Amino acid sequence: MLRILRNRSFATQIMITVSAILLIPILVMVYDIFFSGAKDEMLLKTKEERLKTMVETTARELNKVLLQNEQERLFASSNIINVLSSTFEMTAKPLADANPGVRLGLYIPQTEELFVYGFLHQYRPLTPEEKEERERRILNEASSGITAVSATKEPLTRITGSLGDQAFESLVPIIYKEKVIAIVWADEQVHPVFAQSRQFSLIARYLTLIGLFLGLGAALYVVHNLASEVRVIKNGLLSMEENIDNRLPAMPGEIGEVVQAINNLADSLKEKRRLQEELMRSERLIALGRLVTGIAHELRNPLGIVKATVQVMEGEYKNQEGFKEYRKVICEQIDRGNKVIQELLDFGRPSKPVVSPTDMNKLLESVLTFTHPILRQNKIELVKDFTEPLPLADADSDRIKQVFVNLILNAIQAMPNSGKLTIHTTAENNMVIVNFTDTGQGIKQSDVTKIFDPFYTTKEDGTGLGLSISHQIVHMHNGKIWVSETSPKGTTISVSLPQSSPKEGNDDSEQDSGY
Repeated sequence: MLRILRNRSFATQIMITVSAILLIPILVMVYDIFFSGAKDEMLLKTKEERLKTMVETTARELNKVLLQNEQERLFASSNIINVLSSTFEMTAKPLADANPGVRLGLYIPQTEELFVYGFLHQYRPLTPEEKEERERRILNEASSGITAVSATKEPLTRITGSLGDQAFESLVPIIYKEKVIAIVWADEQVHPVFAQSRQFSLIARYLTLIGLFLGLGAALYVVHNLASEVRVIKNGLLSMEENIDNRLPAMPGEIGEVVQAINNLADSLKEKRRLQEELMRSERLIALGRLVTGIAHELRNPLGIVKATVQVMEGEYKNQEGFKEYRKVICEQIDRGNKVIQELLDFGRPSKPVVSPTDMNKLLESVLTFTHPILRQNKIELVKDFTEPLPLADADSDRIKQVFVNLILNAIQAMPNSGKLTIHTTAENNMVIVNFTDTGQGIKQSDVTKIFDPFYTTKEDGTGLGLSISHQIVHMHNGKIWVSETSPKGTTISVSLPQSSPKEGNDDSEQDSGY
């Protein structure tokens, strides 16, 4: 059995097991139908043959007498009754006496007379009134069989009566010149125990069949459910291989516990992967920060010398033709170089933020004061969707202001041909959230996980440090910055910062709006 189940699918194993379990009741049913039922039929057949023999014996004697007396006078009603009744008495009475419990009867349709010998039950001697009442009752019980035999002119054997009071009945017509002139029958009571046993066997057979089909249906239903759930788990695991963020759907019962354990394991693996990535990122940033700091210092000194030289030359050559244009170009490039160097220093030597309860709405208003002209210049519509009142957040206003400026400038660069910038503030799960949504061309899915990496940029004149520094600042605030939505119709970048505790946020005099 184990060898058969080995290397089989889960559904096949269940089906083989269920089939093996159902084999026993199926065999019992087969035995009951072909052997136990056959035994009952044999008993009934024996009883039927005995009654038919007695009825046919009596009928032969009656037919024999009729053939021996074919004179015209025989067909008078009185002569027929006398001949048939006397012959029936001579034949049936010995048979009834020799077979206790068997009752033989003769019915003559022409005169509606009835002759009965024998009892189904043991009775005391009957009075004439009781005998007459008995004959009426017997005729009433046999009337349906008599009518059927009279109509068909064929012998009839059947079981009559109700459960617990059944009798086996055999009827034969006496036909003379194609007319039914009498009907002979014999009946014998079926023992109540046998009748009840037969009825019980029939009920048990049907109940067993119903139970068998119900069990088979339930087994198929369970197998189908288990196979479906296993298939869902299998497909879910395959989808997890492609994307660790996918989860298995909730299921009931023990399978549900397995699913929950798998989902918990996936959460743990995702968290482990995130921590590993954070660790690797931190190690890379530390090494990169040291390198960048050294390079920045080395670059700042030559730029300082160049700037000082230009200032000296300004006094000597300020009236020289074309000098002012050259000076302007040199100073612009020196300022640009200093800006890049400052970004490198900020990235390589981040200082710990000094946080205080800050109103993000007011901080954004202060940022928009000096960025609004740039938005207007680039034909960008500004939509402010600020939640009021908004909980205070623990933030270093100067550092967070730098983050917001970077995000607004990035949004402007993403919409070179005008557009709309929506800034939305809200609070959720003890975090203050600021969403920046532009209507630019969006970010490629392959770039979403890279935009916060140092020196990664898709712009020709970008340094790739703006978003990386923003990510670093937000991370030092125990917050989070991420691309919450991107499509060809635009991008949403979200920043979440921890809310201030009630104690820190109750004193309005300590709130930092960033002004």
